[in-house]
Amino acid sequence: MGRKKQSKVDKSPFKLRRRKLTDGRESLFIDRTVDGKHEYEFLKLYLVPENSVKAKRENAKTLRQAEELIIAKTENMVDDKAQEEAAKDKSKMLLSDFIGLLMEEYKQREQPAHLHLRASRTKFEKFRPGTRLCDINKRFCTDYAEWLQSEPLTPQGKPLAQATACSCFWILGIILSAAWQKGYIKNNPWKLLSAKEKIARPESKREFLTLDEVRKLEDTPYIKENIRRAFLFTCYCGLRVGDVTDLCWSDISVNGGQHFVSVVMQKNSKPISLPLPAKALSWLPERGEPEASVFSLPSHTVLNKHLRKWAELAGLDRHLHFHLSRHTYGTMLITAGVDLYTASKMMGHADVRPTQVYAKIVDRKKEEAVSLIDKVF
Repeated sequence: MGRKKQSKVDKSPFKLRRRKLTDGRESLFIDRTVDGKHEYEFLKLYLVPENSVKAKRENAKTLRQAEELIIAKTENMVDDKAQEEAAKDKSKMLLSDFIGLLMEEYKQREQPAHLHLRASRTKFEKFRPGTRLCDINKRFCTDYAEWLQSEPLTPQGKPLAQATACSCFWILGIILSAAWQKGYIKNNPWKLLSAKEKIARPESKREFLTLDEVRKLEDTPYIKENIRRAFLFTCYCGLRVGDVTDLCWSDISVNGGQHFVSVVMQKNSKPISLPLPAKALSWLPERGEPEASVFSLPSHTVLNKHLRKWAELAGLDRHLHFHLSRHTYGTMLITAGVDLYTASKMMGHADVRPTQVYAKIVDRKKEEAVSLIDKVF
């Protein structure tokens, strides 16, 4: 006679056991051995003494129910193991390759964050080339923080400014969180870092142009009139450079005699509609076709080179860059007495916290003014 074929229940590491109760019933439970230790799960299913046909049928039904539970547990365990094995394979992906996947995602969503990821990928290749996702642990993170703050990574051969190092380090956190959410790593080492182990974000001391400096720029012609107009336009409306670069004439409308600029901000993909003051309108070129670019600006690198040359012609001893115009606008709003909530909405901030930086700048200027009075008297 041949061997009886084993069922799924017989092959399962989960074994069905019985325990005799004082009332004559038998309690069914699952027994599984893990690392040499027994684990028990009582099913709250019971077999009764088989003293009737009905009792036998009830017991057969109860046993089938228990066996179905064992089969389900076995299949889940197999699925879990398969997922673990798949995760192990995914965790062997190179960090640089995973960053490449994220970059493609951001590009498809038309978010500029892929540029920051590209810069970070270059840094990781300098820091520890060939790093796999599974190689990244808490020590890797703390070593990277130390490296960012000590290595001469600037074009001038100097360490990064703390704000830059902080931004670079936090991008690692974004990458690891994405890897964990997508199942490429089982645990996120970023969550193990204490506040002291992360690079602290320095208190923001944003620069801005004074009204006198803005007037000097207004009075100084430049060979690239489109750049001059775009910068001064932004001093009076606060749009970010990416949004100004993409600005089309169809984004500027009139409603009830008031001009508005309406764009979807590149930074967070949120729409914003701002009323334009007369000063901003005065720096717009002659209106073109609806889909034509308003300013036709070059790349950021070329743009900032021209801004520095223009600043020299205007006699400004300042490192002029496009974002300075946005800071100038924010400071103007607070100086003019606009409340923080309204100013935050006009700046396109999600809440008032980033806007509070401009309030601190104005407060600092007030303190400096008081100090000057004290010196005079």
